[in-house]
Amino acid sequence: MKLDSGRTMEDMATRIRTARLRAAMTQSQLAERIGVTRSAVANWEISTRPKPNVANLIAIAIETNVSFEWLALGRGDIELKV
Repeated sequence: MKLDSGRTMEDMATRIRTARLRAAMTQSQLAERIGVTRSAVANWEISTRPKPNVANLIAIAIETNVSFEWLALGRGDIELKV
């Protein structure tokens, strides 16, 4: 899928991984901060695996300081607007 600017939209798994790496966290660190297992985070970072629920997506967005809309839908900027 292409965005209007011509960029290819990443899938949710890639956006979760990008947000985590941008925040300089390991899967274990993110898991601990949001109260899930490391394997849950690892699974979310694989496109063919189940996705996190909305509550976990919100927690990921908060802990990695990215926009929820970007994380969940791939729309808008990655930067959190304050």
